[in-house]
Amino acid sequence: MNTALSVPVNGSGVLVERAFAGTPDGEGILKRYEVAVPPFEKACYFANYQKYDVVDPKNETWPEGGNRIQPLRVEHFRGLKCGGMQLLLQRAGGGYGVLLPVAGERTLAYFHSREDTLTLNLATFGTAAVEGDLPLLAWAWDADPYLAFRKAWLTAMSHERVGFSTRPREEKHYPEIFRYLGWCSWEQYLREIDEQTLLYAVDAIEKSGLPIRYVLVDDGHLHHEGDRLLDFAPSARFPHGWQPLLSRRRPEAIRWMGLWLNFNGYWKGICPANNLGPLNEHLASDATGKMLLPKGGKLHSAAFYDAMIGAARRAGFDFVKVDNQAGNLANYRGTAQPAACAAANAQALEAACAVHMDGLINCMAHNAVCLFNTRASAVTRCSEDYKMNNLPRARRHLHNSYGNMPWLGITVWGDHDMFHSNDPVSGQMMAVSKAMSGAPVYLSDDPAKFAPQNIKPLCYEDGELLRPLSPAFPLSDGLFMDPFADGRPYRVIAPLANRAAAVVAYNLTEPEQKVSGTFGPADYACAGMLLAPQPQRWPVPKEGLIAYDWQAGTASILGEGVDFSLPTFGHRFFLLCPIHAGWAVIGRPDKFLSPAAVRVLLCEKDRLIVEMHESGPLAVWRRAGRCRSESGSVKDLGTGLWVVETGTQSRGAIVEIVA
Repeated sequence: MNTALSVPVNGSGVLVERAFAGTPDGEGILKRYEVAVPPFEKACYFANYQKYDVVDPKNETWPEGGNRIQPLRVEHFRGLKCGGMQLLLQRAGGGYGVLLPVAGERTLAYFHSREDTLTLNLATFGTAAVEGDLPLLAWAWDADPYLAFRKAWLTAMSHERVGFSTRPREEKHYPEIFRYLGWCSWEQYLREIDEQTLLYAVDAIEKSGLPIRYVLVDDGHLHHEGDRLLDFAPSARFPHGWQPLLSRRRPEAIRWMGLWLNFNGYWKGICPANNLGPLNEHLASDATGKMLLPKGGKLHSAAFYDAMIGAARRAGFDFVKVDNQAGNLANYRGTAQPAACAAANAQALEAACAVHMDGLINCMAHNAVCLFNTRASAVTRCSEDYKMNNLPRARRHLHNSYGNMPWLGITVWGDHDMFHSNDPVSGQMMAVSKAMSGAPVYLSDDPAKFAPQNIKPLCYEDGELLRPLSPAFPLSDGLFMDPFADGRPYRVIAPLANRAAAVVAYNLTEPEQKVSGTFGPADYACAGMLLAPQPQRWPVPKEGLIAYDWQAGTASILGEGVDFSLPTFGHRFFLLCPIHAGWAVIGRPDKFLSPAAVRVLLCEKDRLIVEMHESGPLAVWRRAGRCRSESGSVKDLGTGLWVVETGTQSRGAIVEIVA
């Protein structure tokens, strides 16, 4: 029998099961609720691959979740995928509501459905009894959908039963390492890495002349038996340990090295016959008896993760990427308190990385236990893996990377994963999406085959990335759509410096069909809605906006909008730049996020002064008249667009342009 649960129709709050006492059923569920919501016109459901899993269309991984959450429009609650992480509603008559199942210290909640009814399950996935006040669901209503997302999350994080283990994105430190361009071994080499392969990669990176500043050693190095961890030392593929690789760091080249680790030890946990010695006092068998995991209790979690992360630091690594985090909950299934163990482990990882490391990338972390235990870390993967030269995967990856940010982006920057710059299917598209993310950007090509035209626009000469002010996210029409079936472009936006915005439209249709659309002033106004701590709609400047077509290198007054069409899979990329005193500053046209490269110091009718983060071409638009500058040669590109060539790369150059 399900218990009725009614969500209030105004304001925000957290629903809590008070003074609960009970034992989970055979599925590990403590209680089921029938959720009553007000009548709605539209709904978007965030759950693990609801319709479009190119690996396995019948994929059922809950409660793991992995990194495969997919936000899709739903017409009703019949047949919802189990494990729903969030629900967005557009209420009949106006207003938006966000329902966010939450995780506490010992439980997690998630959506499912029964016939036509939305249901909420409260679970531990274990066998032991639970008592106390148990959080269920955060909810918020607002006239603006983006504010509803933020209110729901902030309400959850302000609750004593929920928010003790996570914080908003703006309260976290963003690691210095991730502000620079990197490279990762996975997509090119998969598990087939060894000492010579990685040393070749370092040599080739240096020969490329590209400013790659960190290398991430991905899967393929752990000492294991049958995918079960034996110890923290590298395998026999690295006969001299890590010293030959780590000794290749240099301040002017590859400065940092990162190491991929598996949250569970390895893909099948920790081997019972391991080499971990006294650390085994803190380990216990899973329900199958085939693997070891940290025992229940924060002491045991702390001991294991401090040892794992500490070993990477003592070896000399600067940061870690930790994978398979959501799988931890599933590995404990059938033991006494899986949710409590997984939460303690997540908190222990955060603490160990805060002590030992200069950065952490969370990966495969799409369940509530992972999300509500990121108190220090600022980066989490927001989609499934990128795959080179794979059109169906590219479509899914692009949609989910952006679409998940209204869910994840309140607490973390969303990592769009690595990419091949030379990918013939989506090389530039992937480069643009990584730029829009504001998260780590790391290549995965064979370093001898880099495509510089898709890399150099991402960063400066020293490898520092140009970044947006918040993660990119779907425009409002993209919040309630199926971009593969709806026959419409999927449009996203990111705010940039100087009140500029970057907008991208994608054709993700399947089967392919031509799509057309427009970017207009109302879209520009949405740019600031994921800014923190004060999201805001940007007023359209009185003098209007310039639409700069980055791919074509042309500029036009936006007016009521700029039209575009996409006949097949592809993207259109525009920068919307405000006009003040007859000027619009576009910035470095050789960089994807051009306006992020400059700071406007003075803008008057006949005089413009900007500071350039790094010297290079500077594009500006002027409503009427000619331009000149003593800072460099000036070229008239027509239709009001001018480029000043400011010469060799130097930091902080001041450029003055006069009429």
